Amino acid sequence: MEKRIPRGCEICLTGAKMVLFVTGVCDKSCFYCPLSEKRRGLDVVYADEIPVEEDLDVVLEARAIDAEGTGITGGDPLLRLSRTVRYIRILKDFFGERHHIHLYTSGRHASRESILELKMAGLDELRFHPYANERDRIGLAKELGMYAGAEMPAIPGGEGDLRELVGYMVRMKADFLNLNQLEFCPQNALQLKQRGFELAHDDKAAVQGSEQTALALIRWARDEGIEMPIHYCSSVAKDAIQMRGRLLRRGRNAAHPYEKVNDDGLLEKMEVKLQAEAGSSFKRKVARIAGVPPQMIGISKDGRSLETSRELLPLLMKGSSLFSAKAKIAYVQEYPTALRERFIEYDISS
Repeated sequence: MEKRIPRGCEICLTGAKMVLFVTGVCDKSCFYCPLSEKRRGLDVVYADEIPVEEDLDVVLEARAIDAEGTGITGGDPLLRLSRTVRYIRILKDFFGERHHIHLYTSGRHASRESILELKMAGLDELRFHPYANERDRIGLAKELGMYAGAEMPAIPGGEGDLRELVGYMVRMKADFLNLNQLEFCPQNALQLKQRGFELAHDDKAAVQGSEQTALALIRWARDEGIEMPIHYCSSVAKDAIQMRGRLLRRGRNAAHPYEKVNDDGLLEKMEVKLQAEAGSSFKRKVARIAGVPPQMIGISKDGRSLETSRELLPLLMKGSSLFSAKAKIAYVQEYPTALRERFIEYDISS
């Protein structure tokens, strides 16, 4: 049997999966939960980093990153089953059957009826994060013909529990087990420290021993002749590969003509700081005087800066008499998201 990671993971590692957060509501209390205060316990919806106010927002974000699939998460999406099913149908109807959709759930609310409803809506892959007494939901999903497995954090000291889970999954003919590197974040740091976990020496967020636990389980499974694929996803894979890939895809679609998409998917540009807010008429006047195409100049969100490329900045400064030649100039990098959060900004004025 060829061991391969789930299709959902293959797409995710290219940055081609939209993350659809359908609710922050969950009736489990995992000590390592990384959800922020803006999401945990709140019945909110996000498509990637964008708050969703209407169904169209979901489609537009998927198009913005040229998504080949969607990962539905929460909270527990099954606590808002009708909403989750609606989004699955919307995405399948708009992007077609090849748009791959996987879903994360604790499994606590994965009844026969709910699994069948998800399957009929077009869900491609179910990923369970179960407590020990809820593992039977994986078997139920397989019985109903779903491509299903488990996704768990690799908790140091928890190898025995993971071996038991693998044993059950093999008996149920589950399709995969994904192991995620356990990470510190502001939301779970106190809980992790109280349990004696420490930062890995060579990482800013990973928990010491998490990777070793995952690799030890994989070696054990290999030695036992277990054919079920077990995939380890490190924090580096999530941040440096998956997130970077998604930013690159979004950046190519979101960049203005004067913005450059760098190797990390961030948008680079130059800003000329103004003394007062400027409108589109001021921008057009500057473009005409400087001899620069109007589309190669933009206005910042606060209206207090003109934006352009590094190459055209000298023409702007030399040709326009509408602002001081000593105007402050900044080099800017922004995330290519709808909110355009600043990653870096520094003054390069002489």
